[in-house]
Amino acid sequence: MAGRPRDAGKRAHWCAGFGWRPLWFEAGLRVRTPLGGRLYLAAQAPERPVTRVEHTVWAARGRHAGENGVVAELAEAHWAAYVTALRGFMGWPSWNGTWDAPDFPELPGSAAWPSAERRRRQRDPYRLAVWRFRTPGAPLIELRTTLDQGSQARPAPANARISLACHDPAHAESPRRERLG
Repeated sequence: MAGRPRDAGKRAHWCAGFGWRPLWFEAGLRVRTPLGGRLYLAAQAPERPVTRVEHTVWAARGRHAGENGVVAELAEAHWAAYVTALRGFMGWPSWNGTWDAPDFPELPGSAAWPSAERRRRQRDPYRLAVWRFRTPGAPLIELRTTLDQGSQARPAPANARISLACHDPAHAESPRRERLG
């Protein structure tokens, strides 16, 4: 077996080897780290190798739509701080921009990436930075902001999240057609 076990007992033992505590096992595996953080481990199927590890580094939610501007400003400030910190560690991102950029990249994943029209309509992801390294076997690193404020017709309290994901290089670089079968 190459990936996370399907059996709950074996999965708990597998997680313990990393010092993790399994939280739930639906649509991937979510674990608690020894320092209290949470990771999401994605694979194409149970018992298959993990292809992405994701961590939410910041999140905020408005109590009502009147706070949407404040939540958006906080998301922008935190985004800038995280990109600056990562740039100091990994260098400049290969790509950095917003949902409406004409050169928005296709990202790895087992499902089809939303069309440019859908991305522009939903503004998701709101911001994105990608680090691709020349070193063979290096992961693709993705910093992403999502910002949901409803629509102009139906505003909703803002929900913002910044997540950091590391993608398996073989999975990240394989053509999407091959990943989808």
